[in-house]
Amino acid sequence: MTAGDHETDDRFEELDDLLLAGREGALDDEARTRLNELLRSSEPARERFVDLQAMTLALELEDGAESATTAVPVTAKSESPRRRGRWLVALAVALGVLVATRWLFLEATRSEPSPSEPRSLTREDSETTATGVAIVTRLVDVGWAGDGPTFELGDAIPPGRVAIASGFAQVEFFCGATVVLEGPAELDVESATSARFLAGRLRAKVPPAARGFEIHVGDMTVVDLGTDFGLSVSPESADVQVFDGEVEVHGPEGAVERVLGGNAVRRADGRLAKAELDPERFVNIAGLDERERRRTRAGYERWLEHSQSLRRHPRLIAYYTFDDLEPWQRTLPSSVIPENGELGGAIVGARHVAGRWPGKGALEFKRPGDRVKVHVPGEFSSLTLACWVRIDSLDRWYNSLFLTDRYEQGEPHWQILDTGQLFFSVRAKAVAGRGPVHRKIVSKPFWDASMSGEWLHLATTFDAETGRVTHYLDGETIHSELLPDDLLPRTTRIGTASIGNWAAPTKPDAEFAVRNLNGRIDELALFAAVLDEDDIREMYEHGKP
Repeated sequence: MTAGDHETDDRFEELDDLLLAGREGALDDEARTRLNELLRSSEPARERFVDLQAMTLALELEDGAESATTAVPVTAKSESPRRRGRWLVALAVALGVLVATRWLFLEATRSEPSPSEPRSLTREDSETTATGVAIVTRLVDVGWAGDGPTFELGDAIPPGRVAIASGFAQVEFFCGATVVLEGPAELDVESATSARFLAGRLRAKVPPAARGFEIHVGDMTVVDLGTDFGLSVSPESADVQVFDGEVEVHGPEGAVERVLGGNAVRRADGRLAKAELDPERFVNIAGLDERERRRTRAGYERWLEHSQSLRRHPRLIAYYTFDDLEPWQRTLPSSVIPENGELGGAIVGARHVAGRWPGKGALEFKRPGDRVKVHVPGEFSSLTLACWVRIDSLDRWYNSLFLTDRYEQGEPHWQILDTGQLFFSVRAKAVAGRGPVHRKIVSKPFWDASMSGEWLHLATTFDAETGRVTHYLDGETIHSELLPDDLLPRTTRIGTASIGNWAAPTKPDAEFAVRNLNGRIDELALFAAVLDEDDIREMYEHGKP
């Protein structure tokens, strides 16, 4: 049986469960949506649906025909009720197939309107939304205030408080204004065009397109007219420093004063007076960029030192750092020490790009053919799979991290579902018979579109002794589950596999399941052991960008 057959069996099993739930009236909205997706994406599933519908209808009508033969006497001049019943069964089955086929056609085309018609949105097919009026674009040595929210790089910021105890945070408002906070500082984001500054220092860069951006400070408002300015707020006073362009300072009772570039004013004791310009007190975007370069260089060197020790781990099977690759290089070396050239991967399609830090390499997987082919010989018991990945989108049903080509007995599959859930399975049975051949271990959703482009550390451990599978995100456990004994293989193997894709054709004409990752990978490690949570957290802490 081929890997394609195994996958078809899995889809049929899910389809049968959904159809049974439908016949019993237990199909909720989520299950109905999943049934529609399954039927749209798989021609064998559609054929099986029609066959099952026809079979069910035939059995129901055949029972009715059998009952009719005992209730109606047969005469020489009358047509046989049994024959008439069978003729009605055949007609009804044909009509049932027609109805089922028509339903499939409508479902398949429902989400694909003609180019000339606007797409109509329904509750099940609605536009993705997000919340926020600004975005975090840079964090340098930030310590968040203990009683406030925390943000990651790339997070959208909704209206509300942003408070840092130390370090620097760059926030870009949707209107186009950029603000650099220097901790300790507290900013209350009000909208895409305004904020209230409560304490600390900030520097704002407001291009002409964002002219009119407002920052409220106590009882005054600073209205930008296209400029570069700084604010320093303490309990005693508020300084407005204009480095370029001009701002309007609106005081209480409607008083307005324009401050031109090269000038500063201070409000204290209810009065506004000239102040000394001191641009060195305020970090600008260029200065923050230099600080970040020093920090990222230190982060890269910290990872490199930890990576050198990891390469000598006694249970390390294969280790791909994606580092020190030339743009023309189409072989991905394994960094296990002692060196084993047989573990080198063949880069197919995937493009060389930047990794977690400037100067660190990664591979980008975008097209359906992009992958790295590897061959890992040997048999193992327990496994740990760990990688650093940047997900751009989850636009496949399954999005591959590391998949064995054929998925035979004892072979693992590690991927991400389109729902943002981490997925692991290991095949326990060589041949499908009665019952499933594996248990799918799926985490809670950990990813959504707002995290696009963010580097994440993912890890999954499989304990062949106890059957426990544990999923990790950024060094923390997000799901743990036991495999049942009848689905617990004691021996695992990898053989030929693919990083970032699935290589097994599903049909004789070389069609293949599209499972390529849409994103980047810049480190992947396989261990013949279960690493504990402290080990995995250490990998994350030493590798986080």
